[in-house]
Amino acid sequence: MNKFHICFGLSAYGTLRSIFRKQNLLQTESILCIEDDFSVGPLHQLETSTGMNGRIEWIHSFFKRVEAISPEDLTTVKAYLLRNLSFPAQIPDNSNVILWHGQNASDSIGIRYVVSMLQDKNLLFETIDITAFSVNCDYKVRNIDGNKVSYVLKSASALPPKLVMEAYQVKKNMPAPLVQSLILEWEKWSQSDSTLRVYKQDEVLEVSEDYYDASILEHASKEFQKAARVIGTVMGESDQCIGDTYLTYRVHELIKQGLLQYQGELMPLRRLEIRLK
Repeated sequence: MNKFHICFGLSAYGTLRSIFRKQNLLQTESILCIEDDFSVGPLHQLETSTGMNGRIEWIHSFFKRVEAISPEDLTTVKAYLLRNLSFPAQIPDNSNVILWHGQNASDSIGIRYVVSMLQDKNLLFETIDITAFSVNCDYKVRNIDGNKVSYVLKSASALPPKLVMEAYQVKKNMPAPLVQSLILEWEKWSQSDSTLRVYKQDEVLEVSEDYYDASILEHASKEFQKAARVIGTVMGESDQCIGDTYLTYRVHELIKQGLLQYQGELMPLRRLEIRLK
């Protein structure tokens, strides 16, 4: 039986590919990467060319609002997204598909998208939940005081290379009723017109675009400081997997609303300093 591993994000892909190469697994097992953040942007009919092209246009427009992105980079983004639409052609019928994911909004929607796209291929699905794995193995990191403390991994991108094969050993079968429920849930998300989604209490919720604004304002101060530092702090303390691009967009919106003042340049981010008004 052909075996395909599907992960979300280039970081996770790079980690898996490196370890699989060392273990001589790439001769018999393939790795596919779904590169997108499903927690942000339109999902409407994403399984179709029309829907995917709509998402591509939205992402291009979104990036241009917050950073000076080159035409070449935009072309790369488009290529990644189009591969998300065409990847089923790489997986033969009756294959074994193993989904590497964490408990976050993007991965949760991503596995529903993937399973839906592959529903006509009579596949054996298995799953590796990196968040559950990190809890069960009591994964630890050192805090600022040098003490080891338990740490929950939110995504496969955060999985240390040394733990990849250990995580592989605890993969679980996805029974047919679960697969079918994921397909039905994707059909609901495919009709969504929301822009932002978060993961709370084992489910993905639609939230307003200003969801992270309070946290940004909380970590800003009366003195000018690098916007990148504020954004990094928000990302580090959030219970969500949110990227800096979206938070940069919210910083720009808060500046427009008069809640933040800035000095320097709005783009690129490294030249932007902000403070509370």
